[in-house]
Amino acid sequence: MRVLGRRAAAAVAALAAVVALPIDSVAEPAPASVVGVVDPHKPAEPVAQAPSPAGGPEPELTAADVAVAPIPGYESGRADPPEGDSTWRGVGRGLLFVPRLAIDAALTPLRTALWANERYHLTDWYRRIFFNDEQTIGLYPTGSIDTSLGVTVGARFVDRDLLGAHEQLGIGVEIGSRYRQIYDATLSSGQRLGERFVLGLSARYELRPHDAFYGIGNGDRGDRAAMPGEAGVDPRVDATAIEAHYRQDRARLVATADLRAVRALHVRAAGTISQVGFGAPDDGESITMAYDPRGLVGFGGYRYGYGELELRWDDRHGAGAMEPPSVLSAGQLAAVFAGRFHRLDDGRDFWRYGADLEKFVRIAQGPRAIAIHLHGEAVTGSRDEVPFNELPRLGGPSYLRGYALDQFRDRVAAFGSLAYVWDLSQWFSASVFTDVGRVYPALSELASDRVLDHLRMGYGVSIEGHSVESFVVEGSLGSSIDGGLFLNLSFNPVYDIDQRVTRR
Repeated sequence: MRVLGRRAAAAVAALAAVVALPIDSVAEPAPASVVGVVDPHKPAEPVAQAPSPAGGPEPELTAADVAVAPIPGYESGRADPPEGDSTWRGVGRGLLFVPRLAIDAALTPLRTALWANERYHLTDWYRRIFFNDEQTIGLYPTGSIDTSLGVTVGARFVDRDLLGAHEQLGIGVEIGSRYRQIYDATLSSGQRLGERFVLGLSARYELRPHDAFYGIGNGDRGDRAAMPGEAGVDPRVDATAIEAHYRQDRARLVATADLRAVRALHVRAAGTISQVGFGAPDDGESITMAYDPRGLVGFGGYRYGYGELELRWDDRHGAGAMEPPSVLSAGQLAAVFAGRFHRLDDGRDFWRYGADLEKFVRIAQGPRAIAIHLHGEAVTGSRDEVPFNELPRLGGPSYLRGYALDQFRDRVAAFGSLAYVWDLSQWFSASVFTDVGRVYPALSELASDRVLDHLRMGYGVSIEGHSVESFVVEGSLGSSIDGGLFLNLSFNPVYDIDQRVTRR
């Protein structure tokens, strides 16, 4: 960052030197001592130059002229008024001092990494070794740290121009704590079928030996478990939430098609064939010890096909010529979807449907924005028909931060989030957020006077790292009105609506 600061100072000094050139050294005199200063966010306004001594040429810029400039790396972009800080500004700065120290401490490892990259050119070194000269074929690391899932690390091979029309091939492997394993391969048509239409195909196998289950419904977590010879809790009728674990193996094949009909309007179709198996976890309390296996629909394993159609308007983007385009600060997303879950065994079919809404309200340059996100999802099948792990869920980094992953599940899930997003530097942005939501046994509950009863609320802070063109890493630290502390750090974007079909 100090190097960036020196470059910025050098650019300012060079510009000032050009403005200060003697008039007779230019081929054509400048108009009467007025220079247009262009701001990319508003029309240019003329700014009058200070008159030169005795009407002579402007003096050249010297070191003394910039002696009071901030040290490189400490430029804030703030112009103090002549009278200095107001009382309220001083109070505000004092109140934010402790949060600033916390953010600075959290950013220290990332800043150190950025300094090392700038000093030793680690990114260039990595690309020279693991990517080809055109940067289309290469290998990069992946990983995540999550309170619920533990640590996951892996690598992904990519070819971004497989046959010359930006077709994309990806092959990934991830291995995590408790022997968690994920293997996947993806293929995309790129621009082979035109710029508006993309086909995708993916295959994925997951071995998850320690998934958590907290029952069905919006119940509080308890500690009641079955005694030897006693039947466990039936989650279909008893909302007691007991933390238990199970093993899940899932193999699936997914096909997607995305048509950009006009501007930001997309019509998307997707389908998957999947096989799911369950068993006892490698460690921890087994789900069959706390819950009655007869109440765990689909626990014996099942096979299904799923087809979905989605209509989506997505014009989220970065705003401002001087802001990274990878940081979303303007625009909105509106998506509605419906899909049919078809059992390939003896189970019952049902529909899944819902909506996603997201809006960025830009309030200042930086960027500074308010992010509003609403999500709703429901299934038509009853608790006796829908497999327990296919019910809509809340909890975790995507929906309802501050709670354990998939802590709440039922036939209907409703979620809302409000966040204030601001820039920390060229490479980082931060947000403070509040998430609210709960699950319901039926859609009719949303129209009752009990719709706001027992809402779950999470809150916390998140920090996102990004390059000029793309997302790099996001970390969040959240808690809730029910207690607990949850950390998530991911090198993949957390919010991706395509994950409904290839859901974790």
